[in-house]
Amino acid sequence: MRILSILLFTLFSFSTPLSAAEPSHRLASLATDILQHDGQVNQQRLAEFKQHLDSQKALLAQSQQRLAAANARQLELKQAFDQNEQHLTEIQQLLTQRSGQLGEVFGVVKQQASEAQGQLQDSLVSAQFPGRSKQLDFASAQRIPSIDEFKTLWVSLYDELNESGKIVLFERDVVEPSGQTRSTQVLRIGNFQLLDQQGHYLSWQNKLDQLLVLSRQPDGAAVNQAKAYIEGKQASLVIDPTRGQLLALLGQVPSLEQRIKQGGYVGYIILALGLIGLVMALWRMLLLSITEMKVKRQLKNSSGQLFDNNPLGRVLNKAQQSELAVDDLALRVEESILEEVPGLERGQSLIKLFAAVAPLLGLLGTVTGMIGTFQSITLFGTSDPKLMAGGISQALITTVLGLIVAIPLLFSHNLLSSRSRRVIQILQQKSTALLADRREAQQVRSKHAA
Repeated sequence: MRILSILLFTLFSFSTPLSAAEPSHRLASLATDILQHDGQVNQQRLAEFKQHLDSQKALLAQSQQRLAAANARQLELKQAFDQNEQHLTEIQQLLTQRSGQLGEVFGVVKQQASEAQGQLQDSLVSAQFPGRSKQLDFASAQRIPSIDEFKTLWVSLYDELNESGKIVLFERDVVEPSGQTRSTQVLRIGNFQLLDQQGHYLSWQNKLDQLLVLSRQPDGAAVNQAKAYIEGKQASLVIDPTRGQLLALLGQVPSLEQRIKQGGYVGYIILALGLIGLVMALWRMLLLSITEMKVKRQLKNSSGQLFDNNPLGRVLNKAQQSELAVDDLALRVEESILEEVPGLERGQSLIKLFAAVAPLLGLLGTVTGMIGTFQSITLFGTSDPKLMAGGISQALITTVLGLIVAIPLLFSHNLLSSRSRRVIQILQQKSTALLADRREAQQVRSKHAA
């Protein structure tokens, strides 16, 4: 620092020329002043360094004192911990000696209390008496149950058993499927079923401490029966012995309308074909029944009069009006029968076609649905089995619809075919009998002529 000041002063001196009048000792005087000033600064800095050193030594001493105190405290705590551990071991041994076989009893009591706590939480009785399970919180406590807690367990089990055999009506808030809450009278049938005044079946949600009206109720007959039972008009009632599990599964089963919607456009086409086929089958069945009745009326006609309102009368009438030989007449009768066959078998081929096409359309819908399912698997993977199951279920609906349509159409076609064949058989039988009579008459006339 001092050398740097002298150099700076020297440079400044040489950069400014000195006049001849200035004394020559000025440079030496300035250098002496700079050296004295630097010495004072150095002395001051040295004093500050010594003072800082003293403070650091004081802090070091304090830290050493705290370290010694901490070590002493650690040793003291370790000794206290060892003493407490030894004391705890002695107390546990003393407890084991005094409890003897009661230790197993305490364990069994806690286990039973824990199981009973879960049963009380799921019990429908808790909808009438909420908070019962909190009395058995000692099951999770790290201590020996008291005599009062023993009594609490016994009383809780007794009350649960007693209330399970009662039919009780009490006031309680009920949550509608829309989310609205209303206060109503609730009928509790033991530990099996909960009903409101309208006969709606309820579900107990123990975690939410709420009574919910099932979004999907059983059929209307069961609801009306429950309402009549609450009003005292009926003595029988349909209940769910699984305490709501079957009713919950019922809510997950799609309705008929939802099933049909799952089939998509292919399902609607199948149903349309089935409806057209059944209407046609019923219409043809009606016409064939009328035709068969007319044929039977013609057979029962003892006067021999032939009517043109039935196939048999028309065939026999053409045969009797003809004067042809028997062989030629047989051809004419056969022609008449063939003219009646299309009218008797009209619509059967179309019904048979619908019965064959319906399963094929169902298979088409299944294949397209499976393609969509595999596309979703490609996009989202197989991490969600519900997604796969739902897609496969929707795909199989079209197959079900196709079979449902095809089976009655096949039966209808078989019934129509058998009825038409029966009428045709009558035509063939009576026409053959007429030809045989005509041949016998010709033979008799030939003998008389001879």
